[in-house]
Amino acid sequence: MNLVIDIGNTRAKLCVYQAETLVEKLSVESRPADIQQAISALLDSHSIRACIYSSVGADVYGLVSGLMPQGTALLRFGSDTPVPIANSYGTPGTLGVDRLAAAVGASVLFPGADALVIDAGTAITYDYLRGGCEFVGGNIAPGIRLRIKSLNSYTSRLPLVEPGNVVNDFGKSTAEAISNGVVMGVMSEIAGYVELLKQKNVKPVIILTGGDSIFLYRKLKITIFAEPNLVTIGLNRILNYNVLNKPN
Repeated sequence: MNLVIDIGNTRAKLCVYQAETLVEKLSVESRPADIQQAISALLDSHSIRACIYSSVGADVYGLVSGLMPQGTALLRFGSDTPVPIANSYGTPGTLGVDRLAAAVGASVLFPGADALVIDAGTAITYDYLRGGCEFVGGNIAPGIRLRIKSLNSYTSRLPLVEPGNVVNDFGKSTAEAISNGVVMGVMSEIAGYVELLKQKNVKPVIILTGGDSIFLYRKLKITIFAEPNLVTIGLNRILNYNVLNKPN
């Protein structure tokens, strides 16, 4: 079995995979103590032969390696890690590891397909996978809650609100106006990227992942696939790719 650890800005996902089947998943805050506790719990429950971890923040190699049983293959996913797709990003060393892993995950779920991968978390990333085998590039925008917080932080009177359903096209209160403006803005943004690719004669599979993926999935009126585990699916494939390709 494989242990896959995806450490984001606020949450960490720890998943156990048997081949490419998800067996168990834990989600904890991205604090070392919480991550350590979750790793220990999964190691007690499963026989782990290999582990991959990815972190968008501080490196946790010491923490992870110190918990792994002797003989467990451990892979830190970074910009120099071999992956089973081509990477055409101009500055691969600056590419977020979660973005590349999500693209690999898309290639697992939709082999050979063009894909627009949307990771809606603290930031929203829009990445284009060509033909299921080439990471072309993408864009980064503020996430839903980051947009709402910025309105509260950089104005004197706008309140901090929770994003909600768009009941009226135009808000009937300031709170509704902020929520509508942010949510409708993101929805229009997504539709704009889809239209941009269509203008290039590309009809992509659209895949949503990230903390706000289900929230957005319920509101979008286009054919779209929500896969909250897309990054860990990609990391698991990357781990298998490297372990199987590793010379004896």
